[in-house]
This record gives sequence, structure tokens and C-alpha cells, in this order.
Amino acid sequence: MRGLATRALVFGALGLVALPVLFLLYQSASLLTGEAVAVLWASSTWWATLRTVVYGLVVGVLCLGLALPLAWVTHCTDLPGRRFFQVVLNLPLAVPSYVSAYVVVAALGHGGWVHFLLEPLGVESMPDVRGGVGATLALLWSYPFALLVVQAALARLDPRLWEAAQSLGASPWQAFRRVVLPTLTPALGAGFLLVALYAISDFGAVSLLRFKTLSFVIYQRHDSILETYQDEAVFLSLLLVVIAGLFVAGLELMRGRVTASLSSQAAHRPWPVVPLGRWRAPATAFCVAVALVGVGLPIAVVAWWLGRGLYLGHDVGIPWRATSISAALAVVAAVVALGAAVAPALLGRFGRESDAAAVRVAALMGYALPGIAVGLALVSMVTANAYALYQTVTLLVAAYVIRFLPLALHTLSESLLAQNRRVYDAARSLGLGPTRAVTRVVLPMSRPALWAGLLAVLIAVIKELPVTLLLAPIQVGLPGMQPVQFETLATKIWSLTVDEFLSQVAPVVLILLALATAGLLLRPDTTKLRR
Repeated sequence: MRGLATRALVFGALGLVALPVLFLLYQSASLLTGEAVAVLWASSTWWATLRTVVYGLVVGVLCLGLALPLAWVTHCTDLPGRRFFQVVLNLPLAVPSYVSAYVVVAALGHGGWVHFLLEPLGVESMPDVRGGVGATLALLWSYPFALLVVQAALARLDPRLWEAAQSLGASPWQAFRRVVLPTLTPALGAGFLLVALYAISDFGAVSLLRFKTLSFVIYQRHDSILETYQDEAVFLSLLLVVIAGLFVAGLELMRGRVTASLSSQAAHRPWPVVPLGRWRAPATAFCVAVALVGVGLPIAVVAWWLGRGLYLGHDVGIPWRATSISAALAVVAAVVALGAAVAPALLGRFGRESDAAAVRVAALMGYALPGIAVGLALVSMVTANAYALYQTVTLLVAAYVIRFLPLALHTLSESLLAQNRRVYDAARSLGLGPTRAVTRVVLPMSRPALWAGLLAVLIAVIKELPVTLLLAPIQVGLPGMQPVQFETLATKIWSLTVDEFLSQVAPVVLILLALATAGLLLRPDTTKLRR
């Protein structure tokens, strides 16, 4: 892993992640006209920036308020069916933001589910859910980002801290508040930042609900016929990347603190079951309510609109073409991304500390690069230098790999770092060379992480909207066959929802949710690898 050619190959793969940002910097330098740069000082830009930051902070706080009690009651208490809830409460991760926005509109909007139920009571209209309130409600489905982090932190926390506080006379609440909660603070910060970063880079919910954050404004500028507006989109994209980078810097800081606070506290036995007592019924009701809203409500709303469409005779056919295109793209992109992640992950495990830091930063950049910025950078790059690639499947798959390579890299890197280092040394002592030791011992031990990384990228590609909107070809076809319209499940949902064809979009949403949920359920738990 220390050869010059190998290191060049590895850092070339990592450079793919930074390529959109580098090109945005290059293009902004070539567009330094007063008219284009003036957009950074415009009041509309500052209002969009303020909305973006506040949106991320509010969504992060609300989701963390859900994640902390859910993680505690499902990990450490006598909650009925807590193993079931540990799985079900993470399933909203399969709901893309544009689907949750569709659910908000379909349930709470005028003519929606709630309006239909209240109409016999004389309610003629419903408040407009579009804007910041609706977008915030739609992003509450992202709470599993924080829940997964807190669950992992609790799994690694030594229960003897809790027991020591109890033995010194602290009540369960006092032991949690004075001992457990301060230890979990870094993990809570990391979970908050993950949700906030997801919110500020979101495009689906804010575009469907017309909430003018930077992502939505960038798309409007890029889609304009005015060249000045298209130039302004470049500078706005850089501004969004800077904001996301600041959040990622905080995430990296929190990650270091989490590692430091938990590295010496590996739990060697399960937590004692904490009796909930009189809080057992409210805790169970809380978990059931979150599960019903997070999983049951999207399915119920979609099924209701599907039934209504069938009753009214609307065309609600199954989108076979969009399903097959989405599945094929997801599989190809996931395999390529996982293959590209292996060498950098191995370098992070066996290379120098500086190499490991570079790999870690590259993995975090996946959270920092908004899809709208990646898509815009690649559009600008290929139209200026390689127009033949514009609106081709090749470019779209390359964009998916650039966007989601860090997902596979992060999962595999964490697994390799969790392995017992003596395993590799033992393989070498038995006569295996470095390459054979890695391929025959190290990677097979990380098979669950490889599978998890593959599924993580697959789910992300199926859900991805802005990159697909900006880069997808108009038509696609095999040689000798009639070209057909190119559409994925994500773009079909977005276009139908924008036009408010809620009945027609229902079967598309159900298929996307089924694919994403199946991938999420099949994904193995890499946090339980033995050290």
C-alpha cells in the first residue's frame, strides 16, 4: 500500500470527490464579473442563506429531540418489543425528502386527507403547508440520521458508569442526567450535525414546497434562460458548499470527541434492563406514534390517494420503465463506487496517519457536497470541455459515484479500523504477501461492511433527485432498439408532485419505498463487528 503508483491511484480516486468543488472554484475565477459576483451581496442571497442555516438548525434540534428518547428506551429499558422498535424506528431513513413533502401536501394540504375528514364538519379550506413550516415537517423523517449515531454510542458505552451512579444513591433519572447524558453529548452533537447537514443540502422538499433555501434558488438560477443567472448559480453553489463545509468541520470535531470519549469505554456486556415503571405505557405509546407517523403515515397517505385515483378512474399504472432504469442505475453505480472505495479504505487502515486523515476527510465530504452543487459543477464542466458526455448515462453514473463514493468509503473504513490488527500480522507471519493477506483475510472479514456499503450507495442512488434532474439524458436505448424516454422513480415522483397529480404518483412512491426499505432491511449491522 506504500508504493508510489498505488498511492497515486488511491488519491486519484479520492480526488474524484473533490472534483466538483475544484471545478466550481475554477469556474468562479473565470466568471469574476461584477454583475455575477454581486449576487453574493444581494439581500435575496442573504435571506436565502439565513433561511438555509435556520432551517438546518431547527430540523437538527427537532430530530435530535426525537432521537435521544427513542435511542434510550429501545436500548436500555424494558420497553415491550424494543428489538422490533430498534429496526422499525430507523425505516423512515428510506423515505426521501420529496416523498415526505408529498406526504405533507397529500395529508395536510387543501383537498388532502385531513381536509377530506374535516370537510363534513364545515371546514372549507386548509392552511397553506407550503413554505418553511411544510419543509420542516417533511424533514422530520430524517431523524434516523441522529438515532443511528446515538444508538451506536449507547452500544459502546460501558454500563458500569450507570451502575456506579446507581450504587452511589442516584435515581435512574439522576444517573441518566448526570452520567450518561454528558458522555453522550459528543454523539448528540454529531447526530445533530448530520441531520442539519442533510437539511441544508436538501432539494426535494424545499423545491416541492417552494421554500427558497439556497438549494432551491440555485436550481432556479441554473434553469433560467438568462446567462447572468446561470453564472450566479455557480457562486451560490460555492456559498452552499462553504456553509456545508462549516457544518462538516463541526462534524469532524464531534467525531474526534466521540472516539476519544468511547474508545476506553467499550462495553463488554449488555446494559442492565432499566425498568420504566409508570412510564412504560407512555414510552410505548411514544414509540408506536413515531413508527406510525414515520412508516405508517406515508404508506397510508399513498394508499389513500391510490384508492381515490382508482375510484375516480385516473391512470395509475405501474411505472415499469422508471423502476427498471432506477434499479439498473443503482446497481451499476453501487458496484463501481464500492470498487473505487476499497483502495482508499485500505490506505486509511494500513497507511500513515496523514493518509488516514485524508481518507477520513474524503469520507466526510460526501455529507458536505450538496447534490445540486455536484450536478451543477458537472454540467458546467462537460458542456465546456466534453460536450459529448452531456446528458449521457455514463456521466450520470459517474456523478452518482462522485456523490456517493464517501458512503461506501466511510462504511468500509470504519469496519477495517474495527478489526483486530493482529489478524493481518498473523496472515503475514504464515507466509502470505501483503496483497494476498488483504484479499484472503482482511477483506473477507469485512464482508458485512462491503455489503452494507453496497446497499448504502444503492439506496442513495434510488432516492437521488437533483443530480438526476440536472444530468439525466432525455432518451435512452440499446443499439438496434427504439429509444425510450429516460425517467427514474425520483424524477417521476418530482414531476408528478410538482403538477399535483397525487393519484398518479402514488404507485411510484410505493415502489420507491419498497425498494429503499428492502435495501435498508438487508443492510447488515457493522457496529457489531468484533475487534
